[in-house]
Amino acid sequence: MAVAIIKPNFGLLLLPTIVVSTLLTACANEPYIAKPLDPAKTAMAIQLKNPLNADFKRFLLAQGYAEKALPFAYWGLHELTLSALYFNPQLDVAKAKLALAQARIDTAGRQQLPMLSGNIARSNRANNDIRPFSYGLNVEIPIQTNNKREINIELAQQQRDAAHLDVAQVAWQLRHQIVVDLTRYHENIALQKDLSQQLDTQKSIFNMLEKRFNAGLIDRIELNRAQQLALQLEAEIQQKQLLQTQLRAALATSAGLTLENFDVIAMQTQDVTHTLQQQNNALNPPNSYKTLQQSALLNRLDVRRSLAQYAAAETNIKLEVAKQTPDITLTPGFAFDFGDKIWSLGFASLLNLLQKNPTLINEATRLRDIEGAQFEALQNQIMGDLSQQFAHYQSAFALTAQAEQRVAQQTQHLQAVKKQFNAGLIDRLALNLAMQSLFQAQTFYLQAQFDQIKAANALENIIQYPLYDANKWPNLADSTASLNTNIP
Repeated sequence: MAVAIIKPNFGLLLLPTIVVSTLLTACANEPYIAKPLDPAKTAMAIQLKNPLNADFKRFLLAQGYAEKALPFAYWGLHELTLSALYFNPQLDVAKAKLALAQARIDTAGRQQLPMLSGNIARSNRANNDIRPFSYGLNVEIPIQTNNKREINIELAQQQRDAAHLDVAQVAWQLRHQIVVDLTRYHENIALQKDLSQQLDTQKSIFNMLEKRFNAGLIDRIELNRAQQLALQLEAEIQQKQLLQTQLRAALATSAGLTLENFDVIAMQTQDVTHTLQQQNNALNPPNSYKTLQQSALLNRLDVRRSLAQYAAAETNIKLEVAKQTPDITLTPGFAFDFGDKIWSLGFASLLNLLQKNPTLINEATRLRDIEGAQFEALQNQIMGDLSQQFAHYQSAFALTAQAEQRVAQQTQHLQAVKKQFNAGLIDRLALNLAMQSLFQAQTFYLQAQFDQIKAANALENIIQYPLYDANKWPNLADSTASLNTNIP
């Protein structure tokens, strides 16, 4: 009896092993790297943020500063804003979201990769098969139709543009917060100085009245009134001294620094008259309101972001329309089937001949309508906010003019009183009372000036663009990416 010896085809036996090994190798190119958060390390990093360190200096050099100008001798709005753009972590969050949106563009642009599948089988040869083994290998080749890939890239780019404007929005908010804190900081210093003048004069008045009271020339009510005014001024000065520390802490936080590291820098003094003049030049010429309105309605960062979101909604409709044509998958294959060699070509697609995606198209259209309505509502809110704040600025401007006139009148009155004092017609108490009236008028004028500055700052925040020194502040939506390339 003859025994048939079947020699296995080792090449065919090795084929599945080779295919599986190749797939496993291809899938293991990008290893997982863990990055756990360490709260202690993060807290230490915050404490080490120093405006005098080498990294911040390199950042400033990259922004065009000369080496001899660093470190800054005095810090003002511009320097504090640069510190915030480098150190404040709020911007890092927006930048991380921007990086994610940028990565989604690459994801949207990737071609769908073919898929490889195979199978192996063994027969007991009950049907007298030529060979006991069967091997199959198929390739699935996806084909996108109707330019869906290009539309997905366009959609991702528009979402990236919105994320870029989010970064610029955060940068502007940081700058505006510094403007608010810095104005309060300088106002507090100026008021302390004025109140100290009033306190010195009031103490002198009280000492004179005390002598008169001891001589029986006045009653205690008048003396107590003078003493109460002095105590009130002392309390106001103490409150402002305490507030000064809080304002420095607020500035340090906005600049992205700890208070300890913030204390190593010297703050620039503010020329109130110069600041008011710059703001007046921007806000008081004819047609300035129309210029502000046009700038706010067309160039505000949130307006531009809303336009980007609307464009993305438009593109989403385009994508849903394109999806009416289904994608195609070709599946060529080859099989060694128990001795027979078979090739095949498969075809697969979604069957949607009767329903052309109307539900999703309708939903995308409604989302676009929402974005359009939100854009109109945003512009309407901007117009209302701008008109109200511009009226508030005009009122503050008029009040400043009245306060200035009052100071001029009190100055003239003091000069007349001094002449009477020099002529021996009045005593020093009358002279000090006239001086006190002038100091009070000056304090009221100072507060009116800072109220006007704050009103202008609020207008600036509505248009989201500097009212003056615009050459030092390029459009944040166009410059933020390059401005922060060195931020860790």
